[in-house]
Amino acid sequence: MPGTGGFVPWGPDHQAVLALTALGAAALILVRAPLRAADDRWVRRGIAALLAGNELIAWIITVLQGHARVPLQLCDLAFFMTVWALWSLRRPVAELAYFWGLAGSLQAVLTPDVHEPFPSYWWVKFFVSHCGIVLSALYLGLSGRVRPTARSVWRIWLVTNVYAGVAGIANWLFGTNYGYLAHKPMQPSVLDYLGPWPYYIGGMELIALASLSLAYAPFALARRMSQGAA
Repeated sequence: MPGTGGFVPWGPDHQAVLALTALGAAALILVRAPLRAADDRWVRRGIAALLAGNELIAWIITVLQGHARVPLQLCDLAFFMTVWALWSLRRPVAELAYFWGLAGSLQAVLTPDVHEPFPSYWWVKFFVSHCGIVLSALYLGLSGRVRPTARSVWRIWLVTNVYAGVAGIANWLFGTNYGYLAHKPMQPSVLDYLGPWPYYIGGMELIALASLSLAYAPFALARRMSQGAA
């Protein structure tokens, strides 16, 4: 909230992060052709190591503070898939990283559940992790390391629902809020417009499917253009 010394959504620091992320995305789009032919193994693995190191430091700090948690948020899983995909380029993993990165982590960047303002450590950790996931997802798509089909949208949506089932059971057993299925985040988000619990969960399902479809749209458009030129 303004005036409390905490993070202010869409404040100057948030806008700066969004601008830098947009510039990074634009740069990837501009160099997409060379990316497809480049031998980028060490670049990919270097980025994977940086993302993993950022997360490891945060985990160590939370353990030392006595607040260790199970990494079961969807963005946590997107992080693991992203690091794995960058390191190995396994197609199924890269597909998950792509869709979860753009459909999940991008939403987290736009409506971050952050409580401390810049330049606090947790502010930096959050945006390095989430923006890194988003840009890595774009890289996987633009460099041709992932080539989803229309079926991919439904497959990832099904996997996401399996995750939601596991998260819901964990929330029921341990009083947690994985996936924001038990209650809405403290910071403002799109969920505020979807009604009270549990009705907003249905809205989350529709938003998830729409977001996955939007992430697939560039591939569908490229295939149509290619077929039209043939």
